[in-house]
Amino acid sequence: MQNKIYQNRNTILYLSVFLIVLGALITYFYYGIEPWETIGGFLGGFGLGALIIVFSIKKPTINN
Repeated sequence: MQNKIYQNRNTILYLSVFLIVLGALITYFYYGIEPWETIGGFLGGFGLGALIIVFSIKKPTINN
């Protein structure tokens, strides 16, 4: 599992940045409309969590 995440870390990085930007835009444009603020906050938080995972993952070691 860690090997697959490490191999696809650039894709996850771009996806997480996209989610953060999308969440910020949704929250900005729909400020005051309750369900959309929550959805924007969730997307931003999920993107931030994925971004932290991408930056903290290390190259998997090969065990013989």
